[in-house]
Amino acid sequence: MRRPDLTSKWERLSRDEIRWLQGKKLARFVREQILPFSAFYREHFKKAGLDARSIRNVDDLRRIPFISKGDCAPSAADPARARKLILTPDAPTFGRSLSLAGKARMSLQALLRGKARVKEQIGREYRPVLFFFTTGRSSDPVAFVLSLYDLEIMKVVGSRILQVIGADPAVDRGVNVFPYAPHLAFWQVVYCGIAEGLLNLHTGGGRVMSTDRILTSIEKLRPTLLSGIPGYVYHLLRQGQEQGRDLSSVRLILLGGDRVSVPQRRKMIELLTQKGARNPQVLSVYGFTEARICFPECPAPVPSGFHIFPDLCIVETIDPETGDPVAEGEKGEIVYTAIDGRGSVVLRYRTGDIAEGGLVHEPCPHCGRLTPRILGPMSRASSVVDYRLSKIKGTLVNLDYLGRVIADQTGVEEWQLVIGKKNNDPLDVDELVLHLALSEGENEAAVRTELENRLRSELEVGVNRFYFHPLAEMLTRIGMETRLKEERVVDRRNELEEKLLEAEDKEDMAPRPS
Repeated sequence: MRRPDLTSKWERLSRDEIRWLQGKKLARFVREQILPFSAFYREHFKKAGLDARSIRNVDDLRRIPFISKGDCAPSAADPARARKLILTPDAPTFGRSLSLAGKARMSLQALLRGKARVKEQIGREYRPVLFFFTTGRSSDPVAFVLSLYDLEIMKVVGSRILQVIGADPAVDRGVNVFPYAPHLAFWQVVYCGIAEGLLNLHTGGGRVMSTDRILTSIEKLRPTLLSGIPGYVYHLLRQGQEQGRDLSSVRLILLGGDRVSVPQRRKMIELLTQKGARNPQVLSVYGFTEARICFPECPAPVPSGFHIFPDLCIVETIDPETGDPVAEGEKGEIVYTAIDGRGSVVLRYRTGDIAEGGLVHEPCPHCGRLTPRILGPMSRASSVVDYRLSKIKGTLVNLDYLGRVIADQTGVEEWQLVIGKKNNDPLDVDELVLHLALSEGENEAAVRTELENRLRSELEVGVNRFYFHPLAEMLTRIGMETRLKEERVVDRRNELEEKLLEAEDKEDMAPRPS
């Protein structure tokens, strides 16, 4: 099996060197892997009037039309669409895809090792061995597969992540509270440990080992690293404080699988400090299923962005409305292109993730690395919804920002926002219903008044109804320890509209009096 074509100088390449390397790898990847072996991109290039000669450098990347999750998801017309993204060589196409040097190397290997051995090595390089699934919040989950070649890349990335965050396998040990799942964040933590021989206890995040047992394990193992989804990690620390657990060994929390807000970071640091941890830090890791790898933050006092691995991918930022590129450091949607890998591969994939600080190339102010960096905070393009305050007009509400306002409110422990219809009538106006669990001793009326004022001044929307619940009831409501991610925002409007349509269909089908 061939090894991934990576460089040991990934963190020290100048901007010109990065462009040259990425252009070279992109052209080769399209010529030798994408077009010969990807049914999806053969169709995609043909529709755009492109071929392998069309892509020679990074600038040519813009000639390839964007794709998004909807282009990958199975449909009634094409239920096997996601499978077309998988690089699938057969003997004739594989032979034609090789360069002269590649053919000579393959012939020599066949002569020395035998054709059967060479065939098996090719199978190991391309054969799928692991599935990841998108979370399916906005549509059905989409399967992405990895081969052993891709797992080698995950190991390299795992090593680089530990390097960036300053972890030492000889000293550090970790507890992983990501749920056991075919989910990128969990497996990236697994391969961080495998890559560098770092001891990691994988707990399942409350769904396999209970929260109490995880806290007991932390006290016994004395880990320095704790990784998981933000909501559950905060829940774990809060439970630890309430039970008087010893969490003083934890110096670094690594969060992924969901966006991390400033209030979340602050609250986690406060909880750890109260339990005796010395100068704890909270870092975020950015990743998405389609990339099959994650990108880390530096352990800086102020977040300095997610370090990108320029020998593995190309990242662009675009205006989410027009698709045009935005200037360096300008807010934009992340577009991802793989330039190495096997299994399911995407080029010019629109993630729907908005980087408020854009993409920058100057050296990291904390560690000095020259890699491109994505600057947060991160939000979702789909989080901006049309909230109709009356039957004839509405306003656009950024649910990510709204959530940050609620989470930042003093005294709020957990929350859930439900978008529905007044009187549960699908033809009526929209309404916001906020469910809250408060810290012990907080005044409900005071919290409600302050939140109402902040939401009206910062977002120009008001909450129609507030409900206050005990913390245990709220944890059940949002799916803590039962869902992969907590259910913070629930939009019930489509559900009500579907019920109305079903009722109308039944009425139309009912027999009429003669």
